[in-house]
Amino acid sequence: DCGVPSAFNEAPKCEYCTMCCNAKNDCYPTEDTSVEKHLGLNYGSFAAVFFAVLILICGGAALFFGTSTTPSERRPEENDTYALSRIGK
Repeated sequence: DCGVPSAFNEAPKCEYCTMCCNAKNDCYPTEDTSVEKHLGLNYGSFAAVFFAVLILICGGAALFFGTSTTPSERRPEENDTYALSRIGK
């Protein structure tokens, strides 16, 4: 009974068990997940790294693509000049 919920106050720790069951008779293998095997991270750490990288990519994209000015971002006097130049005055 090394799973949760446990029949005991504190679930027993079993380092060398190949199968872990809980008080509801749900069992699962205690082998490493594919994320742990390939990256050496548990799911919580993997999620934190994934979202940190995602935020960095989005921030970099915003800085890279957000530097140009469009006609709607011009100052009012520039808009007037731009509008007059477009109608030929």
